[in-house]
Amino acid sequence: MADMLQLYLSFFFVYSIIAIVGPFLQVLLRNSGYSYEQVGVLLGIFEIAGIIGPLVVGRIVDKTGRLKDTVLAATGFTALGLILLVRSGPVWLIILALVITAFFLRSLLPLVDTVATNRFDGNAQKYSYIRAFGTLGFVLFSLVYSAIGRPILTDNSSIVMHALLGCLFFFIPVLSWKEEKFPAKPKTGIKTKRKSFSSNPWFDSAFVIGLIIIAFNRLSMAAVTSFFSLYLVEELNITAISLMNAIGAGSELLFMILAGYLIQKRGVLPVFLLLVSGLGMTVRLLLYARFPTLGGVIVGQMLHSVCFGFFHPAAIQLVARRVKRTHRALGMSMYISLGTGLPTVLGSSLGGFLTEEFGYKVLFESFSAFAMISVVLCLVFWKKMRAPALEEG
Repeated sequence: MADMLQLYLSFFFVYSIIAIVGPFLQVLLRNSGYSYEQVGVLLGIFEIAGIIGPLVVGRIVDKTGRLKDTVLAATGFTALGLILLVRSGPVWLIILALVITAFFLRSLLPLVDTVATNRFDGNAQKYSYIRAFGTLGFVLFSLVYSAIGRPILTDNSSIVMHALLGCLFFFIPVLSWKEEKFPAKPKTGIKTKRKSFSSNPWFDSAFVIGLIIIAFNRLSMAAVTSFFSLYLVEELNITAISLMNAIGAGSELLFMILAGYLIQKRGVLPVFLLLVSGLGMTVRLLLYARFPTLGGVIVGQMLHSVCFGFFHPAAIQLVARRVKRTHRALGMSMYISLGTGLPTVLGSSLGGFLTEEFGYKVLFESFSAFAMISVVLCLVFWKKMRAPALEEG
């Protein structure tokens, strides 16, 4: 019971870090005097480091089994990157800070997801409960910060300080985790030949197709993750960034739990939820483009319910169904890095150019096309994505 409480608290507090870094990193960079295009490039660098980090760290965990120690170290290095980020200096220092922060912060999410999916033996409904608790942390911290007017939008030190507070809150419950090491292989003195992937595959073709579908979905989402806060402040003169993000995150809570129920109890496959998410993303982006008002923004944020509330449990279940348990941490890292990080790199760079040259309307309209591509891919590969799971549990 105590172990489960610590895990729930870990999910709750890791998203208190995301509640600051996600919405405010773009604002921090603008405060430092960078143009839209430069912000897009810097966010692209952030995402590249966020791609590499989970892949490297996930592979280390799969080999050593030292998950707790790795999470603690990654949290400490995330804090170091944030501290460097607040210091005004040459662009190389900003890039170094972004790389350190992204490399380790982006590694935390697949690691806590791995702990949960392994603890629950791939049970999507149980996972959805604990992941929804993480969303609750994001929402509550966002609402509290909005109510007290923190962080101060024009003060980079204030932004970073609140992110560091999240790192501390997360670090404490992780200290109470029990380190779960994989059983060591007996030393026989005989060198065993490593089995080739073809004779012992740890993922299947449906996993690759799923990552491509996820990538196009997240490419469309890059317009929101990289430029939504700036859109609020500069296009609509709305400074309540935390409140607007809390509306979006709050709307996903029930839908995330619903997604877990549909997958576990009703046998709904991840591909169906990914399809619904892609349709939701299309409508959401067109709302931002065609209805640049407070009402349009609120309705768009409410669509986060299906855009992410359905999306994330489906993506996690895709990994659980299509990747063997022995490589689960690496599979989760591939989802975060290749399925989410790489598209965001491309989206940040392309989005910065489109915003600089044509404005937010063209940005959101253009990126809605990527969401529709993900929908089409779901339909084209519908039969392939319905194949039996590679491994149970």
